[in-house]
Amino acid sequence: MYKLVVEVDEDALALRIFKILEKEVRFSRGRLYVEGNKIVAEAADASSLRSLLHTVMRTLYIIEHLERM
Repeated sequence: MYKLVVEVDEDALALRIFKILEKEVRFSRGRLYVEGNKIVAEAADASSLRSLLHTVMRTLYIIEHLERM
């Protein structure tokens, strides 16, 4: 099992969005979930983890731009 942890330092918007995504980003080879102030991606293989990492980074990028508006 591969695991990636991203700490978001109590960013309420990011935590709420990823809490919603928990239900959406769940498949047989991996999943995303929120644990405290951390976003955790778990995957069965490196390729699946890369895909989850892409989802996390893309979502954080969008959140960053939303917070600037």
